[in-house]
Amino acid sequence: MITGQRLLDDRLPPTLPIQGDHDVGTVRRLASAAARSQGLGAVQEGRVCLAATEIATNAMKYARSGRVLVRLVEDDTRHGVELLAIDSGPGMTDARARMVDGYSTGGSLGGGLGAISRAADLFDIYSAAGRGTVLVARFWDAPAPPVTEGGFLVGAVAEAIGGESVSGDAWVAYQRGSRAVALVVDGLGHGPDAARASETAVRTFRQHHREPVEQIMAQIHDELRATRGAAVAMAEIDRDRGRLRFCGIGNVCSLILAAGKPIHLMSQYGIAGHQAPRITAFEAAWTEGASMVMHSDGLSERWDLGGYPDLRRHHPLLTAATISRDASRRPDDATVLVLRGVDGADPGA
Repeated sequence: MITGQRLLDDRLPPTLPIQGDHDVGTVRRLASAAARSQGLGAVQEGRVCLAATEIATNAMKYARSGRVLVRLVEDDTRHGVELLAIDSGPGMTDARARMVDGYSTGGSLGGGLGAISRAADLFDIYSAAGRGTVLVARFWDAPAPPVTEGGFLVGAVAEAIGGESVSGDAWVAYQRGSRAVALVVDGLGHGPDAARASETAVRTFRQHHREPVEQIMAQIHDELRATRGAAVAMAEIDRDRGRLRFCGIGNVCSLILAAGKPIHLMSQYGIAGHQAPRITAFEAAWTEGASMVMHSDGLSERWDLGGYPDLRRHHPLLTAATISRDASRRPDDATVLVLRGVDGADPGA
């Protein structure tokens, strides 16, 4: 199964800031347009709009600010809409308790989080007191396949530099059985030309994803010659063998989080498409309970998940959103991808 995301329209903002009551209507309208473009049908569109309204209203009421990403998601057989909310507000000590209908700290009916969880095909929330909240609601046009042991969950957040409506970064992931391959690509610079380089890399990955990572990278390197080039990182995980194979060109940060310790994966110097040494894959051990993180240099490497107990028990998208929020931002596009193995208590895909 190949998973990825795309924007609704290059003319629309990829990230919607929540700064006033009028932003709630903007989020709802964009979510409605996203549902229609994905062919979700009237009932599912209504659920998307309900969730979008509640998510944006909560961000305004409790966090006083934040941002919402409305994204089109897809895999081999399904199309959907994803609503991702990120804020740095006061947070909550027990987010799940607040999903009970009637619970409210703002004088409302207290049906917001519970209503979102019932409407969505996938809902997950993580909040830490004093550190903010991240929340995802995903809606599909077809029933989701069961999340099975031995498989993987992947989540990614990609945002364009301020002033650009399209990101020069991209990501894509493939998984089948106990094997997963994930790609993060950062087109040089930003804007449409950088986006074309990233789109070329993603298209090439989709054509060759069953091959070893060094062969996929060689294909990407050849295809990027006609573009401005990119930094590219790719990792292949085989859970049965307990092995990760990594291949990178350029400055995409890549690491394994295992037993609380980061294990950095070293990329080769160069620019995919223009300058690269002999393309080589490196191996590392993959242990159960580990997560893989890859992010572009739009985010600083100075982030720490140590202050977020139990975050790993949630969908990897919430880990990606937390890193995206907390890492220092540079004047560039920013993308972070998190992948880990499925365990018995995981939310769905």
